[in-house]
Parts: sequence; structure tokens; C-alpha cells
Amino acid sequence: MHTEATDALTDDGKLLFGAGFVFGVMASLVLLGVVVAVVAANGQSVPVTVAATVAAGVVFAAIVGGGLYLLAFPENRTQIAVDAADFGLGDEE
Repeated sequence: MHTEATDALTDDGKLLFGAGFVFGVMASLVLLGVVVAVVAANGQSVPVTVAATVAAGVVFAAIVGGGLYLLAFPENRTQIAVDAADFGLGDEE
């Protein structure tokens, strides 16, 4: 029998899942970029807004995915200065 505690995701699991999801989105956007490049290579015009949107999506997903991936490891989290008061820590009585 599984208990609820063993089935719950840890913080590391949540961050790695999020990073995997974002990297999957980025891979989809890269494939979309390839399709746009093939269309442009065949002589058809591609609006600048379409190319810019795909490129911006890839860059944004890479930044977010990289951040989530790095935060998934405790040794990386200790290098980020966080004020405990921002999260309500230390307010317990």
C-alpha cells in the first residue's frame, strides 16, 4: 500500500518536472522555428512578427527552464541569497 507521503513530489521533483516541461516547450518551439525556416527557404515570405515570436519563445523558455533546472539541486539553491522574512520564516511563535 502506498501512503500519500510517499506519492507526493518533493521540491526537487517539482522543480525537475517543471524544468522538463519547459524544455519540452522549448523543443516544440525550436521545431516550429525549423518549419518557419523551411517555409522561408522555399521562397515564401514569413512575417517578421512570426519569426520574432518563435525566437523570443525559445529564449524565454531556455531562461525559465535553465533556472528551474539549476534550482532543483540544493547545492545551487544555497548560493542564492534569500531573506527569510520575505517568506514569513521566523514569524512562528
